[in-house]
Amino acid sequence: MSVYDKHYQQESLFGEPYPQFVAFMAEWEPKGTVLDVGCGQGRDALFLAKQGYQVTGIDNSKLGISQMLATAEGHGLSLNGIVADFYDYTFNQSFDVIVLDSILHFQKKDFAKEMGLLTTLSGHLNPGGLFCCFIHQSKAKEKHLKQFFTQNHPRWQILVSDYVSYTYKEPGSDFRSQFNYFMYFAQRPLTMKMN
Repeated sequence: MSVYDKHYQQESLFGEPYPQFVAFMAEWEPKGTVLDVGCGQGRDALFLAKQGYQVTGIDNSKLGISQMLATAEGHGLSLNGIVADFYDYTFNQSFDVIVLDSILHFQKKDFAKEMGLLTTLSGHLNPGGLFCCFIHQSKAKEKHLKQFFTQNHPRWQILVSDYVSYTYKEPGSDFRSQFNYFMYFAQRPLTMKMN
């Protein structure tokens, strides 16, 4: 059982996707395949499916995935859900867009594991594909993310390097909390060479 299963008793826990992400992805072409890593209840996955993307969401919360799939079915959307630990999962296909929204923290105990995940996932991005990362705003965390792409994929073009302000509103109460995120989007070149 995932620690998030307890939190996901509240549906739509994290609200809507960031407006900046919505605006960018609504215009992005082509509307190909998407992998939403740590998709939870499907905040980003559902939005992308509505835009015409073929979306696969992966999360270790069985409840989150079931809620995402139920919402998709209720809206007539086709969406794939995988219940698995994405750190250990063997991905058998490549994607046109990969989204990591608030799952990278770059803390010492998980640093090597998260860097390994970035290496694995970037190896499953199609040529011309888009890699979208959102992390909590922090100079140290931002430096780690930027260094990963500089050192491992120096030819990838950085399309977005900006900040997002997000207000979390707890459903059913007046509780609000403000968060600031770093939004970093990199595009793989249209060549077969990874670097």
